[in-house]
Amino acid sequence: MNLLTIVLIISIVLTILSFLLVAIIVGIHLFTERQRHHDEEFLRNVEPAVKNYLLGTAPMEAALAELRKDLRRALKFLVELAETTETQNRDRLNGLFAALPLAGKELSRLKCKSRDTRVRSALLLGYLRDKPVAPALIEALADEAFAVRLAAARSLGRLGCIEAVRPIIQAISAPEENPPRHLAEAFLDFGPPAIPPIVELLNDPEMSEAQLLVLVTVSGILQAVPAVPRLLELLEHPLVEIRVNSVRALALIGDPATVPPISRLADSAWEVRNSVMHALDDMQAVDYAPLLVAALSDPAWWVRLTAAEGLFHLGGSGIKSLKDAAAHHADRYARDISHQVLQEHDVHHSPMKATL
Repeated sequence: MNLLTIVLIISIVLTILSFLLVAIIVGIHLFTERQRHHDEEFLRNVEPAVKNYLLGTAPMEAALAELRKDLRRALKFLVELAETTETQNRDRLNGLFAALPLAGKELSRLKCKSRDTRVRSALLLGYLRDKPVAPALIEALADEAFAVRLAAARSLGRLGCIEAVRPIIQAISAPEENPPRHLAEAFLDFGPPAIPPIVELLNDPEMSEAQLLVLVTVSGILQAVPAVPRLLELLEHPLVEIRVNSVRALALIGDPATVPPISRLADSAWEVRNSVMHALDDMQAVDYAPLLVAALSDPAWWVRLTAAEGLFHLGGSGIKSLKDAAAHHADRYARDISHQVLQEHDVHHSPMKATL
């Protein structure tokens, strides 16, 4: 085979490949356009039908008739709508989820090899009300992928499945790369009904430190007043993160009776001292302004900054204390941080005295 023949064959092959590539690109474009057209047509018909049903001006069957035309698109549409629907419409929207045959396929996908598919199904099942959903989601709490377990936990919260609180804590508390607040948000949808089991677990000596850390954070997010006695005990816990989050939880709960024990927490860890300053600020503990003033000379810059911000947030008396500290405090760092915060808030004051 001579060189000319080889070049000719290569040219033909490249030409064929070029035509194939163009055909693939055109095919993808046509498919995408067709999908977009179907999406637009589906939404054009289903949006007004569902809106009228939610407003009470049309029967459920009218909305279901449009939704049943494409169950895949219907599920996507309803989930997106649920994320933005006002609370008073949630029950009516839940009725649409329950009336459509959506659960079966999503339940089967919980066993799929693809982690992303399992995550998606675990999230979607939280919007459905079929009886097999809750047990399947509790089983998914044992999934090897943390993302699936967390998705299942969020859906169980959406379903109000209180009996799942303990298995959720056991399922999502391990990974160190996830901050406890991120994990605790899985309990937001449970609301106040989750407080009794959370407090029970908080007092369970069998809980690991990782589980305890999530429970403390959940107690704060849910503003669980019954958790206060245990949270006060945990201010002495050996783990810094638990002490920090216990202070934060107590501040979120906001019981004035907890201010004195928080204020007495002279901790060796700057993170804890900083959380105390934040708590005094958040709880507007005006009577404890001297503690904020004293913290202006703390060895840790963050503690000094938080204390100075706390004084500023107290208003007139706190700002006066900042001005006095900026001009007369014996500690240079206290003067510096007071001056910095006043300057950031554009508050005029006498200049700092020069140091020798």
